Amino acid sequence: MPAFSLLSRKKRHGVLCNLTDHIVQVARLNRLDERPLHVEGFAELPLADDEAIAQWLGTAFPDRSPGYLPTYVGFHPPERVLLRENINTRRMAEPNFLEHLLAEHARLTALKDWQVGALHPIEGDLFTAASPSRPGLLFGLPRSTVRETQQHLCGLGLLPKRLEIGTVPLLGALTRHLRESAYPKVVVACEIGRTQTRIYFLARDGVHTPPSLPHGLRSIEESAMKELGAPDVAAARIQLERPTDELRGHGRRLVRMLTRHLKPAIDYFEMQTGQPIGALYCAHLPAKLGWLEEALAGAVELEFLVPDYASGLPSMGLALASETLAPHRSWFQALSLVAELAPVAAHEAKS
Repeated sequence: MPAFSLLSRKKRHGVLCNLTDHIVQVARLNRLDERPLHVEGFAELPLADDEAIAQWLGTAFPDRSPGYLPTYVGFHPPERVLLRENINTRRMAEPNFLEHLLAEHARLTALKDWQVGALHPIEGDLFTAASPSRPGLLFGLPRSTVRETQQHLCGLGLLPKRLEIGTVPLLGALTRHLRESAYPKVVVACEIGRTQTRIYFLARDGVHTPPSLPHGLRSIEESAMKELGAPDVAAARIQLERPTDELRGHGRRLVRMLTRHLKPAIDYFEMQTGQPIGALYCAHLPAKLGWLEEALAGAVELEFLVPDYASGLPSMGLALASETLAPHRSWFQALSLVAELAPVAAHEAKS
C-alpha cells in the first residue's frame, strides 16, 4: 500500500488559480513533484461563475479521480493592506505589536481577527525579532476573508495548498526580473482594480507603497461610454474588448482619470528620492483589455514593461507543457504564485 501511494503521488496534478477584481485565471499544473514544473490549459473565466470553473475543470482534468485537487491560489481582497513603514523589530516580541502598528498607519479601528506580518522590502523574507530594525512591508488581511475564500474553493473541489495575497509574489518576481535584466531605473507596478488602482514603486531600496489611485477600470469604462456614445457601461466594455484602430487612437483619453493621479505620484516620488522612474507594469486587467495598459504607459511617458517568458519562466523553475503557447503577459502575476514551488532546494528550506 505505501508503494502504491508513492506511485500515485508522482502523477498528482494541481491547479493554479488567481482571483482578481475582473476575472479568474486558472491553469493546470502537471506532475507537482517534477522540475521544472510544467503549466498548461490557461483560461480566463468570468468572476462569480462557478459553472464556468466546473466546466474548465472537467476539460482540464478529464480523468480526475474523486477528491480535491491541490490548488495554489492568489487573491486580492479589497481589505488587504500592504504598507511600507519603519519596523522596530526589538518590539516584535510584544503582544500584537504588528497589529497595533498596522492599525495606526493604515488607519484601521479593529484588527482582532487579522493575519498581520512584516516583510523585507527587497528580499521578501519575513521579519523576526532577530531582524535588524529597518523599513519593511507591513501586510494584513482579515482571517474571515481567508476562511470564506477557502470554503468557496473547497466547494468547487479545489483544496488550497497555498492561499496568499497575489501582490507579494508579483513584486518578488518583478524584483527578480529587474535584477536579472540589470534594469537601471525604478519601475511602477499597477494593480488596476474595479474602483481603484494600487501602485508600488520598485526602487533600489525595495518596494515603496504610495496611496492608491481613486480610479480603476470603472472610470475607463465610463470614459469609453462617453467617447463611443455607448448606452451603458456594459456596452462600452464590449467595445473595449474588441478595439478598432480608431479606438486605440483614443486610448490616452480613456485612461485620463488614472493619468491625472498617476503622473503626480510619479513626479513626487522622483522629486523626493532622486530616483528616476523608467517603466510601468500593469496587473489584473484581462488579456482583452491589455492594450489599455500600453495607453496608460504612453500617457505618463514611461516604457511599457513586458517580462520575457522565454528567459523568465526557466529562471522561475517553470516551463510550458508540450505544444502549449506562451500565455498573455497578464499571466505573469499568476505564474509568480507557483515560482516558489519550482526550485526544490529553496522550497525545502522553507518547509
